[in-house]
Amino acid sequence: MLSSALRRVLIAGAVLALLAGAALPALRLLLRRWENNPVLAGRELAEELGCPACHLTRGSFEIPNPGSRWGSVPRFGAGNSMMYLSGLEEVEEFIRHGAPRAWLDDPAVVERLASQHLRMPAYGDRVSDARVAELVAWVAAVEGIDRPGGEEVAAGRKLARDHGCLACHGVEGSGGLPNPGSLGGFVPGFLGKNFDDLVADRAEFEEWVLTGTSGRLAANPVVRWFWRRQKLQMPAYREELDPAQVELLWRWVQASRAALAGS
Repeated sequence: MLSSALRRVLIAGAVLALLAGAALPALRLLLRRWENNPVLAGRELAEELGCPACHLTRGSFEIPNPGSRWGSVPRFGAGNSMMYLSGLEEVEEFIRHGAPRAWLDDPAVVERLASQHLRMPAYGDRVSDARVAELVAWVAAVEGIDRPGGEEVAAGRKLARDHGCLACHGVEGSGGLPNPGSLGGFVPGFLGKNFDDLVADRAEFEEWVLTGTSGRLAANPVVRWFWRRQKLQMPAYREELDPAQVELLWRWVQASRAALAGS
């Protein structure tokens, strides 16, 4: 008769063999669907529509646009959104109509828009209302418009940015960045359903941040197998962050999740 330890090894081996075969692509697709959230969906749609080509140029470079108000195409994430956006309503109007309603009602502005070399496309007839809302969520996250939470949440967001968390976990923790060799094929974010499986509670969140791992999940041989092979590994921040700072990170994550749940 097989021992219980040997049975566990054989079962784990069978699961790995199954995952390595036809089941793995299906599982990755499922995990990818669980990861989905409005910000991530908006980013993916923006990429399909070609938005980053003009609005997410490298460094501080902006594409020249002779005839426009500032002489260039505004770059997302550069901190200058207040120059051309008053809030989420105008973000939606830009997406739907190519410019805010107030601009289109001003003959002088319409004339200027017609003379500039590059013109923002109007997607109102090409993108559904639900998908427009996802684009708005993505732009708002990238540009920092109407971010949820007060001072403590803002401090947690700044800690995440300053320590490079968003480089892997995505803008506002929306996730989806590639991680070859991992179970899902991407770095999980904080806004999708995968977060609930990876972080059971506040204590496990702190364990992840300070040690770079979860003892609960590390006990699973299938999880360990993929963790050893994935290209990107979670850093341990025990030497850089204290418990009070972890609490600020936690409050930021919870505020971001609550804001999406209520949207």
